[in-house]
Amino acid sequence: MKKTCTAAAISFLTAALMLIGNYSVAQSTIRSFVFSEGKPVPFVFVTLQPGNHSATSGQDGQWRLDNLEEGRYKIELRCLGFAPFSDSLIVPAGSTIERNFHLQPAHQYLREVEIVDEQTGLQNWSPYSMETIRADVIERKGSPSGLMGQLTEAPGITGAEMGHGIVKPIIRGLGFSRVVTIYQGNKLENHAWGADHGLGVNDLGVRSTEVIKGPASILYGSGAIGGVIMVRDDERYLESTRLTGQAGATFNSVSGGYRPYVSLGKSFDNGFFIAADGAIENHADYVDGNNRVIGNSRFRSETGRIHLGIKKKNFRNKLSYTFHNQQLGIIEDDEMDDDESLATTRFDRAMQLPFQKVQDHILSYSQSTVHNRWTTTLHFSYHINDREEIEDEFDEVDLGLFQTHMFYNARVSHRTTSSLENTLGAQGSHLYNRNKEEAEEILIPDARHDEIGVYYLGHLQLGKTLLQGGLRYDYRQVRADATAPHILDYGYELPGSPADAKLSRYFSGWTGSLGLHQSVGAFQAFKLNLSTGFRSPDLAELFSNGPHPGTNRFEVGDATFNREQSLQADLAWNVSKGPVNAQLTVFGNYVDQFLYFAGTGEPAPNDNNLEIWAFLQTDAFLYGGEFQLSYRPMQNNRLEILAHGSLVRGLDLENERPLTFIPADRALLRVSTMPFAEKQLQLSGTLRMVSDQNLPGLGEERTAGYALADIAISHRFDLGGTSSVRVGLQALNLFNQTYVDHVSILRAFNVTHPGRNLMLNLQYQF
Repeated sequence: MKKTCTAAAISFLTAALMLIGNYSVAQSTIRSFVFSEGKPVPFVFVTLQPGNHSATSGQDGQWRLDNLEEGRYKIELRCLGFAPFSDSLIVPAGSTIERNFHLQPAHQYLREVEIVDEQTGLQNWSPYSMETIRADVIERKGSPSGLMGQLTEAPGITGAEMGHGIVKPIIRGLGFSRVVTIYQGNKLENHAWGADHGLGVNDLGVRSTEVIKGPASILYGSGAIGGVIMVRDDERYLESTRLTGQAGATFNSVSGGYRPYVSLGKSFDNGFFIAADGAIENHADYVDGNNRVIGNSRFRSETGRIHLGIKKKNFRNKLSYTFHNQQLGIIEDDEMDDDESLATTRFDRAMQLPFQKVQDHILSYSQSTVHNRWTTTLHFSYHINDREEIEDEFDEVDLGLFQTHMFYNARVSHRTTSSLENTLGAQGSHLYNRNKEEAEEILIPDARHDEIGVYYLGHLQLGKTLLQGGLRYDYRQVRADATAPHILDYGYELPGSPADAKLSRYFSGWTGSLGLHQSVGAFQAFKLNLSTGFRSPDLAELFSNGPHPGTNRFEVGDATFNREQSLQADLAWNVSKGPVNAQLTVFGNYVDQFLYFAGTGEPAPNDNNLEIWAFLQTDAFLYGGEFQLSYRPMQNNRLEILAHGSLVRGLDLENERPLTFIPADRALLRVSTMPFAEKQLQLSGTLRMVSDQNLPGLGEERTAGYALADIAISHRFDLGGTSSVRVGLQALNLFNQTYVDHVSILRAFNVTHPGRNLMLNLQYQF
């Protein structure tokens, strides 16, 4: 028996050694030299996908990557002052590839520019202040705060939360209807005016998010005063003709939350592609830093997406459909009162009153064509948003809104010379909102708006100088109709009580932008941008005249409001030399006819338990700045030290007081490392610091600052080829701090944020 065991052990070890030997033989290496005009180029950042392989060239322009699996890769080389380079690369098994790369100086090259948004032709060299936030990082997958919560990774962006499931982005102090979100090419119009109305967007099938900070109405029309959020799909399936995808699950300790998901995609030799994504998510009530259960913060959702299309050399189209179903608990104002709390048992997941039921259906079609110097794009989308707020009885709908929105965009771009490109575009939307007949309460009337905008955008490159300028005209008609029998029976009246129970408003005007991107030497760049934005008052601001379920407010609008108009100046300086990258930005944004919401102290008619809240207008000025600094002292970027911060001030000029919902000053410090050459293990630690907010706006109080520590560890286990298993563990709010952020929607009621959260991610990628 002993001999048999010994023989078996020897056989096992021999087989293992042979396997290891074969595995090591199968690995490949790339050695390269990067040069420009006969000289080596240092600090070139090199990436290979799939697999997230990366390297940086040394002072001699040389770099190498080891332990590569056999397969086809996409290689990209980037360095400030040079045009980026990308190509496909086939790596045979057990080979050493030696290939040199020549980079073109940026001043000789215009189209090193990447198109950030196909619809408008926006480029990454644009003078706009922009951020890219990756959503496919394993540690961030399945965050309870969703895709919008992830955006707070960038300076100048915060989130107004109403529990985990509802997070509304605030960019440089402006949020709600002042931030435009582009998802699946569609301009989302899903009742963003409501503080308790989330955007209904998660990270399923999403690779990254581009954020424009500041007015961008020339590109995206009404609402783009604070900024624009562009959600970009994960399209890795277009990189090869094999079946690709990922399957995984996320677990969150703070809410007992879980989220399994799967994504599949395949391209074919004839250019046809098809992809699908699916996920379900379920959370119980979260606990705060005092281990107190915050009642009715539970939520659940189901999401499905499908895409198909054709990609050729000069033509591409894509048809997409997304279904998103949510049930969101509504945290009540008196939740922190022990006698009134809705908390039940720790992991109770059953929906309880009050809550929201929201369904979204988004169907979109996009296509683009390139012919010589001409590029054309076309987009159509149709969005159905079905929203119910259920407060008193499970079988009764207190507030029921059904909205349809058709959005279209068309542009044609012509590169007349090697340095000049002109773009003409048209955008429009048709929105119809109606109250459900079964709804017990009416807040806004049935209404529709029809909008069209036309714009011109030009790019001119003169040496190291890029100029961008444009002009846009918009026209919007808004019509309210309160003649439906169920609206009349309820007793709803439009503001001003018109005799025919109908109102119409028209909004029109011009917006523009003028910007400069100036490279200075090989390592520095400046950006200066002047831009205007506008926002037509939303339906709630114009026509609200009733109680808002889930709140203690009777909301009153004003149909005579004018549109908001803003003018912002934005100046940024960037330097990237060796291991250091630094950026400093300052801005000022004047908003004429700024709309805000405030309590009047008066009781509502026929209901003394509700207070009248009214929409008002003033002039406002917001200003501030952001900084970012990253330091990568080790070759191959195996260690990174990152710091960034932001401050913003908002002034009500007419009333000489601070604006409401202005975030406190904040800063972030993160250290991350990949200690081994294979870059399979990654460790990081993050410290988030938020100062006291001592400049409260109308009806607000001072809010104490806080500091949160996070740590994360992730590991990639390669299974051969392009398959791998990734495991990520993150501890958020490591020291279990109890805090309330100043821009929390529930700040006035001192509802605390989540405590320590251990988030486990498991993912199989192939």
